[in-house]
Amino acid sequence: MLGRYLCAAATVLALTVALPVPGKTVAPGLIALYTFNGTLHDASGNGKTAKSTGTPTYVSGAPFGGKALSFDGSGKAIVTAPLNISVKALPQVTFGAWVMAGSVATPQYGLISNDDGGYDRTLDIDNRDPSPGTNWSAFIGGGVVGSVPAVTNRWVFLVVSYDQSSLPGTYALYVNDGSRTTVLNGADNFDSDSVTARVTIGSNPNFDHAFKGKIANAFFYNGILTRDQIDAIGAKGPSAIPGYKK
Repeated sequence: MLGRYLCAAATVLALTVALPVPGKTVAPGLIALYTFNGTLHDASGNGKTAKSTGTPTYVSGAPFGGKALSFDGSGKAIVTAPLNISVKALPQVTFGAWVMAGSVATPQYGLISNDDGGYDRTLDIDNRDPSPGTNWSAFIGGGVVGSVPAVTNRWVFLVVSYDQSSLPGTYALYVNDGSRTTVLNGADNFDSDSVTARVTIGSNPNFDHAFKGKIANAFFYNGILTRDQIDAIGAKGPSAIPGYKK
């Protein structure tokens, strides 16, 4: 895979271990994995089963076999996972999924969101980042970052890592369109007041349009995965997530 780095102040991220948080006992490693292979169960074995506001629709054709969760853009079947990946709970976190957009006509669309109303840790499709157009994007606390145009009807592997072990922290956004990986990294602008003990998949509950498209194999990792580890997951699927036991 080819990599392209774009940021005014690029930062090289090293593999680190999540720092302990008072009252928290979450160990570094895989927190949750939602394959959406006909179920909202957590395939990591950690028991973090998600719920839907409606009746989930599962469709075949997901990368690496299995099924994907299909969203119709109406917002009637939004998935919520019982995960606290906020800055205060997990200073270091990596999460991502395989995403196929069905429409990008009315951005913004939340794909995976831990937002308490302050535009917190979120993967999305957005048109407010520095590069013109509608792009695969991530919130970085004080704004949006993205440069790869969001296209429809193509599977894309999206991953973001946030390291707030020392605030305000750093981010790295990875976008693989099947032929190459683009990486954006730099300093972010989060604070420790961002706390939401849930993750929403298929929408950002506070500001955007409901997503229309498909999502498969959404994973959440306590710690910062390296570029090599992320490339391996993109090439081999969830089986390459460190610590995952199928």
